Amino acid sequence: MDLLLRRILPALDRVSAALAVVAQAMIVVLICVMLYEVAARRIFNSPTLWSVDIVYMVNGTLFLISAGYTLLKERHVRIDFLSSRLPARVQHAVNALFYALLFLPLLALTTSASVDKAWEAFVEKTLENMSVWQPVIWPFLTGIALGLLGLALQVTLQTIRHAIGVFRPEAVPLPGHAAGPEL
Repeated sequence: MDLLLRRILPALDRVSAALAVVAQAMIVVLICVMLYEVAARRIFNSPTLWSVDIVYMVNGTLFLISAGYTLLKERHVRIDFLSSRLPARVQHAVNALFYALLFLPLLALTTSASVDKAWEAFVEKTLENMSVWQPVIWPFLTGIALGLLGLALQVTLQTIRHAIGVFRPEAVPLPGHAAGPEL
């Protein structure tokens, strides 16, 4: 149990941290594209066809790619005014049951559909038909699928932590009392 809590789960948490680094790099890309568009439009009076597509694709992707890290660091919206008053074992049980019975199954269905859609777009070379530029859409869909996979992994890890917390509440901090490793 200690090996799982001290070595294996933190090692797998690094996947979320790595995806967060990718999201940080994507923020730099987003800023550069937006600055280029502003300069092209305002200084050279020559707006691009592609900047809007790149911005929405990068923004949507980085949002999902960083979701697992957000859960790891407990920076998501959490309404726990009632559950925080319960004993530690019960809090862990509520969290484990929520993750295992509701969130993970829905996330699994969404992730599976996302992976299928990204693969189909790659194979069929699907274009973004709502755009003048009409780029291939599979990189965007792959980013979404990757983000959902990372979130599913982190939800699974949190489920395991809370399940352990039901039996050993002193070994697993409650939400809001500790966070995972920093970037």
